[in-house]
Amino acid sequence: MKSFITVSILLASVSSFAQSFLVLQSGVTLTTDKKGFVYDFGHFHLHYKVTTTGGNYFIEDKKLSTINENGFLFEKPNTKIDKVKGKGLNYLIDGDNHLLAIDNLGFSYEYDKDDKIFRKAIAFGGNYFLVKPDDRKPTVELYTVNQKGNYFKMVIPGLNPAEITVAAGTYFQTRAGLTYTVSKDGFVFAKPEVRVGSVAKAGGNFFVDSNNLLHTVSEEGILALPVLPVNLRVAGLQRFGANFMIDAEGRIFTVDQTGKIFERSSTHDLRGARILFNR
Repeated sequence: MKSFITVSILLASVSSFAQSFLVLQSGVTLTTDKKGFVYDFGHFHLHYKVTTTGGNYFIEDKKLSTINENGFLFEKPNTKIDKVKGKGLNYLIDGDNHLLAIDNLGFSYEYDKDDKIFRKAIAFGGNYFLVKPDDRKPTVELYTVNQKGNYFKMVIPGLNPAEITVAAGTYFQTRAGLTYTVSKDGFVFAKPEVRVGSVAKAGGNFFVDSNNLLHTVSEEGILALPVLPVNLRVAGLQRFGANFMIDAEGRIFTVDQTGKIFERSSTHDLRGARILFNR
């Protein structure tokens, strides 16, 4: 039990439920698409009314809004969520232990038949979560949520989910230091051939490791050290989203679906962005 509690603390310390949108101080809401472009479609939201954020959704006044892969934002006033138990980039588990999954088109799906499973969820990554089915046993199970809004229990040869110590975006690390990625289809891949330090700063499809190296994860689960834009200084990055990062000068860099990084421009001052981490 003591070792399990330690693992839980490690999981909580680096978890990042970041966004594919930015809410500025003025209320202007920008979105990003999977190609890494940034859009201003004229949306306004009061950041202090937003209570919960995921990667492609947020909750404002208990009402759900979603963002699809093309950067379009959809308000869903009829979908109301009062309490959130856990969340990731494309899903959440509510206070009734129902799973709400958001697909790549911005549609949401509620699952209530497996509430006994969702009640036992103990840690939440970007597109996956961990379940401890029996408190009296050390067994931990891994579930992934794919881009179509489906969820599956995954059994990966050589992986004991109880050994996962870092759960963040579309990737995780084990106690042995091995990094795994989770693809858009919910498949899990070990990356023993890639030398990676421990996750120090977590984004949705990228992270900075303890060696100050910036790694990206493609939709297909490819882990890479990409070519960095000329103005990107890893040490200067301050804010991290689902597929973007902002530095101290307000420059925004985005990660597309293939894992490539681009510097994008905006007419807004992004230094005033309210990115709403961990709400």
